[in-house]
Amino acid sequence: MVNIYLFIELLGSANARATLDTLKALEMDNCQFANVVRLSDEKLVAQLDCQDSPDGDKAILNHIAKVDGVVQTNIVAVVRPRSG
Repeated sequence: MVNIYLFIELLGSANARATLDTLKALEMDNCQFANVVRLSDEKLVAQLDCQDSPDGDKAILNHIAKVDGVVQTNIVAVVRPRSG
């Protein structure tokens, strides 16, 4: 399991609420959003939980980057949670 923290920038003309809802509804293999939060009309932050890092790569490049309104997706951190 990996937690991928993303900073997502939107086009100025994009509807932040609609883009946020679209992201939350995405169906991705072995990944799902734990949370997506709107910082402003042009910025979102998200936590994407995936089975492993290659699944995260695929989710970001094949799904998130293709959402209308998303202009840039930055990976802020990738964390492998540890127990104990």
